[in-house]
Amino acid sequence: MSLVDDIFASIPAPLIDQFGIDATYIKASQNQTYNPETGTVSGYSVEIAVRIVISSLKPREVQGDIQHTDVRILIAASSLSGYYPQITDSIRYTQNGVQRTARIIAFPNIDYGTVSYRGDNAIMHSVVARLS
Repeated sequence: MSLVDDIFASIPAPLIDQFGIDATYIKASQNQTYNPETGTVSGYSVEIAVRIVISSLKPREVQGDIQHTDVRILIAASSLSGYYPQITDSIRYTQNGVQRTARIIAFPNIDYGTVSYRGDNAIMHSVVARLS
């Protein structure tokens, strides 16, 4: 862990807890299978209760195209216990009394890698998600 990580590691979780909203992080099973005859996907998902901060995106913040339903979601890394968000995962939350599900589609400011962190240990994850 770098000195920057040591200094700032304790900041994201309390801020997201204070200013964020309740949500459910849905880790998709890595062993899902699709049955083309029935149109169903089998496998299981793991749901984790988290707090998140949602914000809008500006086109210059992401590579590629964004839609008006795309949002940036911040999650304290400690909420996911060492798990790093994947493109196959999604996040469910309630907004204005309506339950919404946002599928992770990208990691902003990362060259389309699979993780979104600075240093050896993540302190916060920033993902771009698309509302379905």
